[in-house]
Amino acid sequence: MVYSGAALEALLIWRLAKGGMIQRYCYFFIYVGYVVIQNIALLAVLQWDRVDYPAWYWGSGAVHMFLRFLLVWEVFRQTFPKASPLHRMVSRQATLGTIALISVSTGMLWAIETYSKSHSVNLAMERSFGFVQAVLILAILTLARYYHLPVGRNVWGIAVAFGLYSSLSTAVSAIMDLMRSSFFPYWYFLSPFSFVAMLAMWTWAVWTYAPNPIAAATEIADPAGYAGRWADNWGRAVSTTRKVLHP
Repeated sequence: MVYSGAALEALLIWRLAKGGMIQRYCYFFIYVGYVVIQNIALLAVLQWDRVDYPAWYWGSGAVHMFLRFLLVWEVFRQTFPKASPLHRMVSRQATLGTIALISVSTGMLWAIETYSKSHSVNLAMERSFGFVQAVLILAILTLARYYHLPVGRNVWGIAVAFGLYSSLSTAVSAIMDLMRSSFFPYWYFLSPFSFVAMLAMWTWAVWTYAPNPIAAATEIADPAGYAGRWADNWGRAVSTTRKVLHP
């Protein structure tokens, strides 16, 4: 599993560089780059200082959990570009902000509740962060579907793979907290397997550069924009008619 993950990480970095997608998906690349550095550092610690390995593992994992919000932001900014009218519409309605606030609040309450029972801050953070991130990804994809906005292969693969991984990690950490040591062999397998599966889907998603259709983002506009263009076109039509009738 370790070698499979390392091979997929190298392949993923190579495809991003070869396809010229590093700058286009910079936040996604930052996350992937951290994962590569994290794994190299953990392997080095495992070889030289196994006693401190758990502290390094959970410490780097905490940073890893925070950086996963970069993936949420990447999916959002690619799905709703800042220059598009739809971005302004979503921001004005504050739909995603409301969902984010509810999700973060629920995740924090869940983390406090589970920590008071299990006293495992790492599992509590994994569960709460995974829940919030999965909900946010689902909300972005739902809003895109609601506004009939097509999502390209790159963003779709990144979002769906990460959403599935966050959902599975949340469920696994919850079961691990309930069953404790009896579930540890399954957790030891499911946790890296779900991450490797996510890397495999990401590699497929970015194998070719296929961004969100630009035309769809520009075609979706608010009624005021349509009214303004209609008025301009009508004015030009009237002016042309007058020139024809009165040369």
